[in-house]
Amino acid sequence: MTDTLRERTVRATTEDPMDHDSGVITHPKFRMWLRPDGIVAMVFVPRIATDLADALAAVDAMTQLTGGRRSPLLVDMHGSGPPDRCARSELARRDDVVSAVALIVDTPLSRMLGNFFMSVNKPPYPTRLFGNEASALAWLQTFVG
Repeated sequence: MTDTLRERTVRATTEDPMDHDSGVITHPKFRMWLRPDGIVAMVFVPRIATDLADALAAVDAMTQLTGGRRSPLLVDMHGSGPPDRCARSELARRDDVVSAVALIVDTPLSRMLGNFFMSVNKPPYPTRLFGNEASALAWLQTFVG
């Protein structure tokens, strides 16, 4: 583990479904970790907009967690703020790190943001909205490999 990664990684808390030896990469606007099943999980800080720098940090974190291989991504959008146009564009084009994305939404606003992201940016990888984590994980399992 590099010193940079060690500085950005903290031990998992009991709320993160992962092995105790895995790390959680924290950022001022999100947390990200690699689950034991090979799916990367991401949770945004509530009600804070994200920009291009945040999107690039998320791509970097995912690359560090997966060793650079394409992996499915579970994004919990509960209460998340809107990503700006540059962030949406960057995330939508990154099929070099993402094999599929499941967005968990729970409000009409988060559903609207998710649909907007998919319709405007048209990601080159499979992307779907889900109302719960269980169905999102079941779908993402088909992309683990």
